[in-house]
Amino acid sequence: MSAFLLLLFAAIFLAPFLESALVRSLFGIFLSLLLISGVVLVSPRPLLRRIIGAIALTAIGLHWLQEFQPGRGLDIAATLVTLICLISLTLVVLIRVFRDSGAVTTSRVQGAVAAYVLFGITWSILYRFLELCLPGAFSLPATHGMTLAEQRETFAYFSFVTMTTLGYGDVTAVHPVARMFVVFQALVGQLYPATLLARLVSLEISHRPAGTGKDAPPTSATEKMLRRRKRNPQLTP
Repeated sequence: MSAFLLLLFAAIFLAPFLESALVRSLFGIFLSLLLISGVVLVSPRPLLRRIIGAIALTAIGLHWLQEFQPGRGLDIAATLVTLICLISLTLVVLIRVFRDSGAVTTSRVQGAVAAYVLFGITWSILYRFLELCLPGAFSLPATHGMTLAEQRETFAYFSFVTMTTLGYGDVTAVHPVARMFVVFQALVGQLYPATLLARLVSLEISHRPAGTGKDAPPTSATEKMLRRRKRNPQLTP
């Protein structure tokens, strides 16, 4: 889970520093393969691993095909398959974090953070898919001449700005459908931390061992006996 979380942060913070188109493509394929390994680590069910792994491999194949035969239809298909893969992966992580009734561990906390980062990445892919299907759904800076990699980075930036409710205003949703998803992400960005905190606190309290010995609350009879001993140290129980 630690490696998976580092991978997600690398996908956000390292991509803008890769100038070469070839290096960006190889980096994207590398991240996709590591996402597949993340599914293997997170999901306990072999069937679910195969399904999500097959979807991820399909997304990788479409992205490679897009490098040699670029086209709008192929771009839409690749974005849609990637979106399905990320949604499936996010659901698997959320189930692992919230459904398990075990104690609060470092792995559980890391999974919760990974789910939050996956929210931002998934919504960025969703926004790009909307822009492809509904051209002009977003008001983007310097739309003309923007490469595919720059579009992905712009929507990732807009996604995390929306989820944290910063709202700088340099990128805005114009189409009603896009606005609906933007509002939904803003709600998730506010409700998820509160729900997560309540869940972690409840698990910590439920798995905290009951106090014994001196930590146990004294009964009224015990309190009376202690008072008697203070008054008369020679008194034996």
